[in-house]
Amino acid sequence: TEGKLPSGFVADATNKAKSIKWNVINDIGNKVVVQQAENSGSCYNLLVLDKVAYNDFSASVKIKAISGEEDQGGGLVWRYIDKNNYYIARYNPLENNLRFYRVVNGNRKELKSVDSDIKQGEWFTMAIEMKENKITCSLNGKKLIETSDDTFNSAGQIGFWTKADAVTYFDDLKITTIK
Repeated sequence: TEGKLPSGFVADATNKAKSIKWNVINDIGNKVVVQQAENSGSCYNLLVLDKVAYNDFSASVKIKAISGEEDQGGGLVWRYIDKNNYYIARYNPLENNLRFYRVVNGNRKELKSVDSDIKQGEWFTMAIEMKENKITCSLNGKKLIETSDDTFNSAGQIGFWTKADAVTYFDDLKITTIK
């Protein structure tokens, strides 16, 4: 329903948020989820699937960076335990990079970074594959990060992430369990 939080999701934030504002809106005849809060600093805006946990999976989502002075773009969170503990891959068109982080006790640590050239206002597809401790992050079908990490080794939730004032659209989330 437009103007409401999408069904089956819960909104929250890592670190101090002035507001939490995720909604469904109409984007040229297509319903998308948008993050519209104007937070700052190391406030991470979160929207996660409620009560569904995944261990090994592949997930993809279409993302479009709309605006943001301090930050733009966004990405996927996974093996989400709570608002302070999870993995995140995000693309930022202000910095032209895809980065993979882990967030532990609310502190974000960069594990990998790779340059890319997607512009603000362009739809792109981010895909994540997690198998045991192996992580692959792709943009538009191209594998850009392949690594491993043992920080979060049990099932967790999957969701969307933006930083600070990044207004971002998300659409077509697909998740497949890997056996």
